Amino acid sequence: MNYKYFLYGLNVESEIQIEEAYEREFPDKSDVRIVIGDMPKEALDLFEDKSEDEPFVAFSKDTMVYRIPGVGDYWVTKDSITVAPSRGADHQQIRSFLLGSGFGYCMLLRKQVLLHGGAVAKDGKGVIVTGESGAGKSTVTDALLEKGFLFIADDVCSISVEGERPHINMAYPQQKLCRDAAAKKGYDLSELIYINEDRDKYALRLKDGFLPEGADFHYLFEIMLSNEEDLSFREITGHEKLMLILRNIYRGEDGFKFWGVPPEYMQSCLKIAAIVQIYQITRPKGKDTLGEVIRHISTIFGK
Repeated sequence: MNYKYFLYGLNVESEIQIEEAYEREFPDKSDVRIVIGDMPKEALDLFEDKSEDEPFVAFSKDTMVYRIPGVGDYWVTKDSITVAPSRGADHQQIRSFLLGSGFGYCMLLRKQVLLHGGAVAKDGKGVIVTGESGAGKSTVTDALLEKGFLFIADDVCSISVEGERPHINMAYPQQKLCRDAAAKKGYDLSELIYINEDRDKYALRLKDGFLPEGADFHYLFEIMLSNEEDLSFREITGHEKLMLILRNIYRGEDGFKFWGVPPEYMQSCLKIAAIVQIYQITRPKGKDTLGEVIRHISTIFGK
């Protein structure tokens, strides 16, 4: 049985059921197909001399392969992802590495920009919160949701640049919360989905409050940590805007290391930099500045 989804702005046909994804029928040919099967010879050649318990990523001109021990091998092209699950692999982990790394690499091959972070929107204006791991991206986007924003993406944000203004596509309606945040919101952790990604996080499937069609991209906020005593907030301008975008590309450190940045990809990033307002928020380590961060963002958004 094949399943049909609208995922990262693409029509996806899959042999793997992806419970997180937004189901939607489409009459035309899929943009991306997900299949279960053995690795083709082209992929096996890249896996040569690698043991089954060794994590691995490799690239060719137009494909990527990676291995997650105990989960499976993945072969990615711009229009397909082949998964060879390990014996006894957990279905949730197979999906997790498919939705994250699999689509991350697929988007690189499709020259579509993906930023590492969460996306929300209000009044038709999309906001992406990106930045360092552990800086509080998920906490900030969750606080914005409580302020009446609507959900678009968590962790990976897909951006299309075909129109006059860049557009943020919805990923899938599932929000990740750290243990403390989930407990503060009063959730019973036993009723949430534990995500085994070397981080103590839980997943909450959303029944409403999300935007299947996404929203136009207006604001980008990068959250950073520092040893300073106070929070700082500044608008990024000029060439620094492009540098900020490039350093927050999801899985970019892998693909760009092999290919460099393709010209079409750079043009997309330049368009985003030219149109989107970008700000950097640097918050002190170990200090609760969430309220101040949200006030800054709300002030900019309200202008």
